[in-house]
Amino acid sequence: MSTIVELRFDDAASLERHWREHLSRGGAWLAGRTYDRDTVCALVIIAPTGTRIEVRARVVFADGNGSGLALEGFGPSMREQLEALVNEPPPELELPPEPAPEPDDAPPDHDPIAKNVHERMRNLSMVEAHKVARDGEIHERIALERIYGKAVWPQLLQNPRLSAPEVARISRMPLPRPLIELIVNNATWLQSAEVRRALLANTRLPVEHVPRVLRLLPKQELKLVPMQTTYPYAVREAARRILFPVG
Repeated sequence: MSTIVELRFDDAASLERHWREHLSRGGAWLAGRTYDRDTVCALVIIAPTGTRIEVRARVVFADGNGSGLALEGFGPSMREQLEALVNEPPPELELPPEPAPEPDDAPPDHDPIAKNVHERMRNLSMVEAHKVARDGEIHERIALERIYGKAVWPQLLQNPRLSAPEVARISRMPLPRPLIELIVNNATWLQSAEVRRALLANTRLPVEHVPRVLRLLPKQELKLVPMQTTYPYAVREAARRILFPVG
């Protein structure tokens, strides 16, 4: 391959964002760089630490905003290699010192909420757990979801303070149809790219709701969907029909 393309990240946040949006799905986006469609290149991904990974990629989309690439040979092994690059800690990272032990005469309620929230949530009755799921703070909601799982999903989705990352986490789960439809019908939640991708990757998303979610994707992301095998076949086909309507 004569074309060598560098995709360099100056900070961990931008690399992590590119991982979520493209690399984890077998793609890459080169903003502001336009290459001819079907160009095969050696894509060199450079982390903020300087670590490099070279993969073979093909241009599958290009417009005035940039070029979309599909990583050739993408599969579990490459995905694991890329994820390791994303999660690589900076060399100067140091662990914080161990906190000093509490004195023996410390009051019993001296521990912060974050330290004992799991214990408190485990001791709730189911009625109490449902109430906390509907009204609780984020640290309580996270603990509840981890402890009770699907038993509190309906109540969590009724909490008006539920954050987009929390909705996305639930959206990846094997949800019953009514809960998936509850998420799909919430316009505010669908404004989150993370929620949309979680729904599209969920094999339980009813086919009649797939087009609604796809039409909210940015155009360059939509054009990459048919090549991303992490999405179910029905989602990839629906994207093709939107991009290339018959008649």
